[in-house]
Amino acid sequence: MKAVIMAGGKGTRLRPLTSHTPKPMVPLLNRPCMEYTIDLLKKHGITEIAVTLQYLPEAIRNEFGDGSRYGVSLVYFDETTPLGTAGSVKNCADFLDERFIVISGDTLTDIDLSAAIRFHEERKALATLILTQVETPLEFGVVMTDENGFINRFLEKPTWAEVFSDTVNTGMYVCEPEVLSYIDNDREVDFSKEVFPFFLREGKPMYGYKAEGYWSDIGSLEVYRQAQFDLLDGKVQLEIKAQEIAPRIFLESHVRIDSSVRLEGPVYIGENVHLQAGVGIGAYSVLGTNTVVSPGTKLSQAIIWENTMVGKKTEITGTTLCRNVRIGESVMLGEGAVIGDNCRLSSKSIVKAGVKIWPDKEIGESATVTTSLIYGTKQSKNLFGTHGIKGIGNVEITPEFVTRLAASYAYLLQTGSRIALSACSHPFAQLLKHSIMTSLCSSGINTVDFGIGNSPLMRYGVRGLQCVGGIHIYMAEPVEEKEIVIQFVDHDGLPVSRDMERKIENAYWQETYVRTLHHLGELHVEHQVQEAYLRALADRVDVASIQRQRFQLLVECEPRFMPTFLEPLFHSLGVTVHYGAIQDGVSKHGADLGVRLDKNGEQLALFSDHGEKLSAEQLIALQLLACSGIHSKIGLPVSAPMELEHLAQLLQLEVVRTKVAPRAMMEVAAEERFHPMFDAVYSLLRILSYLSREEKPLSVLLELLPACHMEKKIVFCPWASKGKVMRKMMEDNKGKLLELVDGIKVYDANGWVLILPDTEDSHVKVISQGATAETAVTLASSYAKRIAEYQ
Repeated sequence: MKAVIMAGGKGTRLRPLTSHTPKPMVPLLNRPCMEYTIDLLKKHGITEIAVTLQYLPEAIRNEFGDGSRYGVSLVYFDETTPLGTAGSVKNCADFLDERFIVISGDTLTDIDLSAAIRFHEERKALATLILTQVETPLEFGVVMTDENGFINRFLEKPTWAEVFSDTVNTGMYVCEPEVLSYIDNDREVDFSKEVFPFFLREGKPMYGYKAEGYWSDIGSLEVYRQAQFDLLDGKVQLEIKAQEIAPRIFLESHVRIDSSVRLEGPVYIGENVHLQAGVGIGAYSVLGTNTVVSPGTKLSQAIIWENTMVGKKTEITGTTLCRNVRIGESVMLGEGAVIGDNCRLSSKSIVKAGVKIWPDKEIGESATVTTSLIYGTKQSKNLFGTHGIKGIGNVEITPEFVTRLAASYAYLLQTGSRIALSACSHPFAQLLKHSIMTSLCSSGINTVDFGIGNSPLMRYGVRGLQCVGGIHIYMAEPVEEKEIVIQFVDHDGLPVSRDMERKIENAYWQETYVRTLHHLGELHVEHQVQEAYLRALADRVDVASIQRQRFQLLVECEPRFMPTFLEPLFHSLGVTVHYGAIQDGVSKHGADLGVRLDKNGEQLALFSDHGEKLSAEQLIALQLLACSGIHSKIGLPVSAPMELEHLAQLLQLEVVRTKVAPRAMMEVAAEERFHPMFDAVYSLLRILSYLSREEKPLSVLLELLPACHMEKKIVFCPWASKGKVMRKMMEDNKGKLLELVDGIKVYDANGWVLILPDTEDSHVKVISQGATAETAVTLASSYAKRIAEYQ
């Protein structure tokens, strides 16, 4: 049995810890993380080990050598270009002539590898994935198995709506040599994105071993710190190579402790550390080799690497210090701060909580550092939600924020790319647009300003002008909440993919920018997009038929842009519009329809000539009727009732069931210039065209629409419980007909229930359909109760 240790990671989310240090070399209790991996392999009798290298490879080679010092044999394989997880293993093919285990050099685990290998042998597996359960599965591959461990579902880095379990792939695999034959040579190939999905499709014997024990992916600064606390607390069944002089107080050799030093366990003190008189070392502090702590200094939950000098009367609370740091007298370091290699902090300086200082920086005497130097802090949650990036204007979404965001986006584009920009009429949205414009141009990106607009207009313009993408900013409703929304679209005018969102987020968190005076972008103002959009809309309807009906509409919309924008269109169609609140009454104005347009022009609410508001299901049914003969294919979310699918089939509309996310629905017909579910004005015109063709009032047509009995509930669910809730939901509904397009959809004789974790809030949505309204309510209530119990 051989092993491959994956040790090529850069650890970008751990910066500045990894600015000069490869991720497997980041110390845990004064030992490189990878040393724990080697010890674990040796414990289970695996001593022939290949090590894949890419980032700062000599640091790993110099530390571990041929492995003889650790009782193993190490052979190194370098990657000159990134090969991905599977490609890295294939690069070791000459070494891997027997069964092997793949394990990461930058995780901390005590999982029983021998038990996993026995499981693999008993199942005669081609590959066995070692699995564990985590609270938040979003950054891992979620895996589902049958009773025998055969993997029947695998999804890499899901959104919350795709989480159907809290059981995830640890990145540790037991493999037969035959696995290598499925991996191409000399190209980037990933196990979780390509190889394992292929095995799943082909029905290869791929199993999942659900392991007990500790496992931590050292992927963030917070997790890095917690892993050491867990070691100190004895939660990890691995050897701590130091003497325990008192309960949970560990000392290496040659530690010098002067008089009146106070140690509060658990703590770890490395070799040749000198604690001078009056020093207080609080719980969960870790001091690396050759550290000197001067008199009167107080440490609490401080992680300090080797060769660091801490001055007198300094206070360090919850801070991580890298190698060769020099801290002056009376310095204060805050919770969550990180100080990079070779930094110098002069006397009486203050570093506030959460600040990151990259290597080789010097802080002057009495200086107060409130923002990160060179690079900023990682956000605590994803930037993107279901409908873009949201935040309170001039609080969370500021000109400084959008400048950095635009620079991050520009980093992912080719110099000279053309990006469209638009914003709603609110002055702050327009101000943000100009901040984005400046940032893009300074990064070598050409911008096209559409002026005031909305999302459908942006989507149309991006396609028409063949832009690489676009950004639209608007003030959400109600305006009193002052929430700003930033939407990114791709070259097809569709919301950018989740993969692109992740790339933007990563570039933003790492503050990876490219700016030069040699390639500045150009600014172009485009005045014709609105007119072109309105002309194209009119081309898609029977103008003469609508003109004959002389429709009267009561329209409620935002007053700054929409009335002026729509006036030429309604005039050309012979439609008389009364602008006002719907509550004033449709019949009072003698209107054929009442229409409420949302501020961003994507959604509408419709009211009949009797003032009756259409339900969401009635509106979609009407949109399907209005689109028949014009559209050939349409995306319906899994939350839509079955009757709508039957209606579409009668209309010879091909239906594709999709996730609830807007992009998923739109990309079903990506070639279409207008998407009726996400373009309120286009949808309204199609409905007017349909009504003119039928020559009946909407109140009469409503009676012909299929009846749907739906119920919706929102159940509070903490983020940490969502994965467990979804796993238990899958377990409890085993044997039933399930659909896992988005969330978990459970069918039974009385209807169906969709359990959908919210991607932005600590909620789970429950949507049900029943044969009767009472059945729908009963189903939704039953599953809502289960969700509460699972927590």
